[in-house]
Amino acid sequence: MNRKSLLLGIAAPLCMTAAVGCAPEPEREEEVSPVATDRQSLVLTGQKFVVNSVMNGDDERCRVPSSLLTAGNFQANRQLLIRRGTTLRGICTVDVVASTSGDFEMSSAGFLNRVRIIGDPSLTATGNTVEVANEYAAGTAPGIAEPASSLTDANTNSSGKVKEYTARASGAQVAYTVPHPFEKYTFEQAELIHNADPVRNAIWALGIDNNVSGTLNRYHITAAEISGASFPGLGSFISSQITNAVSFHGELSCTTSEVRVGGAIEPAFRQGVAEIIREELNDPTLRVHWSSGICFDGTAPTNFVNAMSVNGRGLQLEQDSTLILGNATRRNQVATATKSVFDCLIDGADNSPTSTPSTPWSVSSGTAAYATSGDCKRYIAEIEVPNVPGGHTLSAGASTCVDGRTAHVDYYRWTGVGYWARIGGGNITYVDDGTTCSAQLSVEPSYTYLQPSSVGSGSTGTTRLRAVVRASDSSGAAVPAFFSVM
Repeated sequence: MNRKSLLLGIAAPLCMTAAVGCAPEPEREEEVSPVATDRQSLVLTGQKFVVNSVMNGDDERCRVPSSLLTAGNFQANRQLLIRRGTTLRGICTVDVVASTSGDFEMSSAGFLNRVRIIGDPSLTATGNTVEVANEYAAGTAPGIAEPASSLTDANTNSSGKVKEYTARASGAQVAYTVPHPFEKYTFEQAELIHNADPVRNAIWALGIDNNVSGTLNRYHITAAEISGASFPGLGSFISSQITNAVSFHGELSCTTSEVRVGGAIEPAFRQGVAEIIREELNDPTLRVHWSSGICFDGTAPTNFVNAMSVNGRGLQLEQDSTLILGNATRRNQVATATKSVFDCLIDGADNSPTSTPSTPWSVSSGTAAYATSGDCKRYIAEIEVPNVPGGHTLSAGASTCVDGRTAHVDYYRWTGVGYWARIGGGNITYVDDGTTCSAQLSVEPSYTYLQPSSVGSGSTGTTRLRAVVRASDSSGAAVPAFFSVM
């Protein structure tokens, strides 16, 4: 099969953060006069931090003196660099409330983790010895992240500073992101995908103090509070959204799941990703969840991965830092499984033609060659069908029912606004009881097969559909697959 990539949707120029013209357009509410812009650029030395117990539990935020907040020097909801001498000690997000003491303020934990050093006069206050900055170099405010020339530069040459590597080729349809590089090996996951095809796979990856493990309490900024103004590479995606975006995270606090598939993308899409990750890991002891209410949902519109995606449809992956990220095979499996989902939306269809004047309609792969062709190792069948009253019934799976065969199906509908929405699918097992052979649709809790209904219902117009199918025999080898629309 001779597939071609379909780089559909919003095109963007090739953009490296070191290149001219890649800075994001400022958000309208942040536009300021030239005078105010000059005043925003600020590096303050000889500053004092104190503990404000009212802020306890809000450990990433800092309150700044009212004169700085109201003048727009340090704007609310942007990030600041905190240095002790030449050492980058921490990062904080400016709170919307000004300090009451006239000094900089943080919670007890925030102060201890992001500000205090040995030699400070107490556990609740520093001397006038702290540097606070809203820029990484003179004239770059409010950007605190220095452009990196490569992923290696961000990963290994960011001692004492914050760097970001941004690359987005024209026509790239998915961006893989690393917001917290100290969550070890998330950087390597995004790097693996980007290096596999830099044209197809855009990237935004942070490097903070050489990504040393154990610095989460110093540098972590909640995903919903990371500012595109403070991180201009991220801002370039927010001002010109990409079709899909994925964020890789690591954690140890979720005791109910080893991989949590979240984000604001539709639940059916999250389920499909979770099913393919489970299939790739092939270990029933590793729990993969996608339903809301289990650990980190990541559904907030302000979550950066949602904000940078068309229609706010970001995908967030939380992974156990030991069982997944700490195991090279498993973390690569999660990364490649996730990549495969989007590859199957970017690759062209295996069938031709991809439109029909009437239904019923059906197509078969004929062989299992789809499993070795293109970046998507699944059968891609696509068809544009006329709408009919009551809609169409969809079916897909293994072309021939044989006991022990299995299939995984993803059904997608083209939205007409630049992306495919998953509308159903799931796992199928084929069972021959000696009399008849039948397709058994999954009824596993949280992984129940989703049968699309009323697809293409109407008296005029057309609907564009795509089925992505992997059919296998009992040994796991690929077998021919089909897709039909009735």
